[in-house]
Amino acid sequence: MSRGDAKVFLEQWKAVIDVQMHFNEIILRMRTTGVSVVIAVYGAAALSIGQFPWKFLDVFDYRVHPSAAILAFGLLLLMSILAVDYFYYYRLLVASVEMGERLDKQMEGRTFSGVPFLGLTTLISTRVTRWRARLTLWLFYGLPLVVGIAALSYVLSHHAGDGMFF
Repeated sequence: MSRGDAKVFLEQWKAVIDVQMHFNEIILRMRTTGVSVVIAVYGAAALSIGQFPWKFLDVFDYRVHPSAAILAFGLLLLMSILAVDYFYYYRLLVASVEMGERLDKQMEGRTFSGVPFLGLTTLISTRVTRWRARLTLWLFYGLPLVVGIAALSYVLSHHAGDGMFF
């Protein structure tokens, strides 16, 4: 590889690493902020049960406690964050990782002063496989989802107005 080719290659590699870091930061910020807000919404629903046990909303032909609406909005928010995360940013991150792996493969076996040239993306990908990353993502969103559904089911079955919702 000529000096000019090496310079272009390194610039491309740096850009790929920057993109990976950028998407990681976006995903982490979205997950921590989003799920924190969802948990706060769940807390508001729990607070509303204790503060306003006598208040009810008429939803179609049913009377339900306002906490049911709060929980439903929390679940909607959680699912919206999951959709943007998994179906958009996560896929962009995976694409940038795949590009980094391609660059690593091109430099496989080459060294600089006895140290392997590149290989970081491939090494990280072997430690945290895509399967493990997806599993972690689904657990991260799945646990608050299960808690929200269980809480909503409880509220609908135990805090109904003139008759049980279920």
